[in-house]
Amino acid sequence: MMRITLICCPFQTSYGSYAGSLKAALERKLGGPVNWLAANCGCGDPIEVERRFQTPDCTYFELPVPGGYRSSSAWKRVLRGKARDVSLYLRARRYANLCKHAELVHFQQILNGYGSKAVFHWLRQPSTAVRVVTVHELDADQLERPDTNLTYNLADAVIVHCEEMREQLVRLHVESGRIYVALYGAGLPTGRLDGPRAGVVFYGGHKLASGKGLDTLLQAVSLMERCIPDKMPEIKIHGHYGTEPPADAIRLARDIGVAERITWLNQISNEEMAQLYLSSQLCALPYTSGFAGLPAALAAACALPVVCTSKAALTDHLGSDGIWVDTNDPERLADCMMALLADGKLSREIGARLRKRAELFLSWDVIADRTLEIYAKAMARKPASPGRAA
Repeated sequence: MMRITLICCPFQTSYGSYAGSLKAALERKLGGPVNWLAANCGCGDPIEVERRFQTPDCTYFELPVPGGYRSSSAWKRVLRGKARDVSLYLRARRYANLCKHAELVHFQQILNGYGSKAVFHWLRQPSTAVRVVTVHELDADQLERPDTNLTYNLADAVIVHCEEMREQLVRLHVESGRIYVALYGAGLPTGRLDGPRAGVVFYGGHKLASGKGLDTLLQAVSLMERCIPDKMPEIKIHGHYGTEPPADAIRLARDIGVAERITWLNQISNEEMAQLYLSSQLCALPYTSGFAGLPAALAAACALPVVCTSKAALTDHLGSDGIWVDTNDPERLADCMMALLADGKLSREIGARLRKRAELFLSWDVIADRTLEIYAKAMARKPASPGRAA
């Protein structure tokens, strides 16, 4: 059996959840173990600070990561930047050394200790392994210096979760033939999908106030309250931002006048997320940027209608079965949510279509098959890869 190592955040984040689910699905397909190599990322989020692991089943080490904040003093920026670069170089060397016996290494790029600098340093290390990078998000370093993105061409394959990211990497001069799209997956609940449902669920990701359309959602809730005061649904907010709602989010809900309508669920387990989506009446994702593959895929798997924008990879995951609204349009969002809440038959029809889509395109077994297909293409490409050390 091929020796595979995943490099990814090990904590209870959306990325840790992704790696854990992909690892389990790959192991089902391959009939053997997939290694998980991990380290602290230096993000400073509560989940990392408290070392709340997704799984203890990983090879883990720690190295300091100087923060990425920008000082007003030029010399401090230069000094901190050099310290950060040295730290990420040493980390990349450690990654390469700890997976030197793997035949294929799959690096999950996020930010900080798993950001572009760490990935690019890692790709420049001598290796006999096939190397695959999944780009979950781009960071400031690589956008400020677009020429550095040519380093992706040392990888045997680059995976993204949507066409928009693929096009952006091509604009950054990554060879199009190396880039493949593999959607974010979801587990398919096997219980009843037609049980009692109530309320609206909203996923706030890792940064609740950034690109999620939280202000649009809360304004839409205020409009709904005026139109259907006696039939107002519970608004349930969760995300990987920690165990407490951010103070600015609470303040915003209070300022808009809907604080009493919000139930802050904050960070919950994967199992609790599935139960939440199975018991909710609809999902609202008025994102303006970022990535919403996780809640979109889970909603589809749970036959839960989604009112959303066409941003954040939502069209890739929901196809033609999303209920589309423009960004920053609380009136339209409120109208669509009230229409679905009032029409149970329509909601069930949309939910059934989404569940079928999840079965065809979004289950973790389907995602594992797609990933193994990309691995095979990467292995076929390896002998012709330029700049690879023997």
